[in-house]
Amino acid sequence: MSESVEERRASKSGINADMQKKLEETYAKAKEDETKAKKWIEEILSESIPEGELIDALTDGSVLCRLLNCLQPCLIPAKYEKPQTQPFSQIDAITQFLKGCKKYGMLSDDLFVALDLHDKSNPNMVLSTIFSLGRQAQKKQYEGPVLGPKEAEAQQREFTEEQLRLGRNTIGLQMGTNQVASQTGMTPYGKQRQIY
Repeated sequence: MSESVEERRASKSGINADMQKKLEETYAKAKEDETKAKKWIEEILSESIPEGELIDALTDGSVLCRLLNCLQPCLIPAKYEKPQTQPFSQIDAITQFLKGCKKYGMLSDDLFVALDLHDKSNPNMVLSTIFSLGRQAQKKQYEGPVLGPKEAEAQQREFTEEQLRLGRNTIGLQMGTNQVASQTGMTPYGKQRQIY
């Protein structure tokens, strides 16, 4: 009987254990988002995902590859849509999904790293990527189910030369000012400053 990668790996300690615990706590708070993402994936694929954590169902990469090919056909080779059993094949399928997301128009900043999913080390980023994919699908006018809010569109502003010239002479409050609030007379906890 072979052990999984998680079983063979040494447990985290120190700051790494603290960081992993914090990641797991924030993911536990995102259960509602996980449920929405799972439902969205099931509606698009027209198949049910096994009970349990969504990240467990996505670990081999095949579900994600099928999802992306439903959004835009032939984006990922069909061989990656089949369930993978070997770790190398799973990482390869996840990598193909990430490359497909870039081809679909997603930004690199919106994508997780393959090991985030395969090792289940950062489920928050995986969930964030799925929501970003949902936004991108809306942006590309996908007719199926919707996940998350629609991405805002750029609104170009046109200024006259006079407006631009006036704007150069204005000093915004972000630059600071000496005419409104000051710290004069302020002391900690309302006491006079004690100088010895």
